[in-house]
Amino acid sequence: MRKIVISGINLFRGGTLKVMQDCIAALSVFAGDRYEIIALVHNEKQFPSYSNVRYISYPLSRKSYLFRLYYEYIGFKKLSKQLNPYCWFSLHDTTPNVVAEKRMVYCHNPYPFFKPGIKGFYLQRNIFFLCILSKYLYKINIKKNDYVIVQQEWLRKALKKRFSIDNIVVALPIKEKKEIICLENQTDRKKKVFFYPATAILQKNFEVICRAAGILEKEGVDNFEVIMTLKQTENKYANYICKTYHSLKTLRFVGFLSPDDVTGYYENSDCFLFPSKAETWGLPVSEAKEYGKPILLSDLPYAKETVGKYDKVCFFNPDNAGQLAILMKSFIDGTLVYDTTEEIHYEQPVVYNWDELIRFLFES
Repeated sequence: MRKIVISGINLFRGGTLKVMQDCIAALSVFAGDRYEIIALVHNEKQFPSYSNVRYISYPLSRKSYLFRLYYEYIGFKKLSKQLNPYCWFSLHDTTPNVVAEKRMVYCHNPYPFFKPGIKGFYLQRNIFFLCILSKYLYKINIKKNDYVIVQQEWLRKALKKRFSIDNIVVALPIKEKKEIICLENQTDRKKKVFFYPATAILQKNFEVICRAAGILEKEGVDNFEVIMTLKQTENKYANYICKTYHSLKTLRFVGFLSPDDVTGYYENSDCFLFPSKAETWGLPVSEAKEYGKPILLSDLPYAKETVGKYDKVCFFNPDNAGQLAILMKSFIDGTLVYDTTEEIHYEQPVVYNWDELIRFLFES
């Protein structure tokens, strides 16, 4: 029986873990009894059991980036010779040094296109160096892939330009279309609630929200609350944000939330904020659209592509706290004028779900 190896040993939570889980589920159905799926994961307890999927855990993969590099360029080559796979599908950006008839890589990391600045060196050194290294790590072996998979058109164009490759597939992380959820009108509340669910990493740009809240408080505007999914003990960056802006009464740091809790906050918030400086999709933006929420969004290519056609969005410069403060105040006052957006048109090849992607990769 031919073997398909999926490697994702660095994916352990959030959206990237969901990518791995969804890929394995779709591959299991496609493979049936024709292929054996071997999934290389950080922790196999995070994945369901399938009759045709065998897991191999690499618990050290998160301990140090040196372990990750060893596995990618030395350990996996030894493993590939032992397993003799038909296909090796890497789900975490870099192309491992392996032996296989078909090779593919899924790039969903924005670090090659994010500049963390000198503050990043002090607050999140691992991200700082990852941003520098990733542009070189992406390049290693990338031309040996049969396909390179990305989530957005802007990233396809960026990779095509940087690495001179044409075999790029856009796989949109779009859920099945459904009607926008209509919630009880909350416009009469005395205090407006803004919500920003994001992990405590540099590019998420929490600070611009804090500075905007500070500007509004100085102007005497305090009839609002901003809820952010940070916890001071989470890491050095989170500690810096929480300590620096702890005196602002309009900020509330609630820490990491379960999916059910996130749903509750979406339902009970008035406006969604997303100031991130680098994403390969920005899934919370799609989720905010599902709830019909007004969105204040970074004026960047990834953000415009993610939100697509939507009549309740305003874009702002993610480095300009004053501009964000003006938009927040306009929303609080009920005078906000939304921006005009357009439908996104994609070049081929493009697929719209995991089943389509798997069929394209293995049947085309």
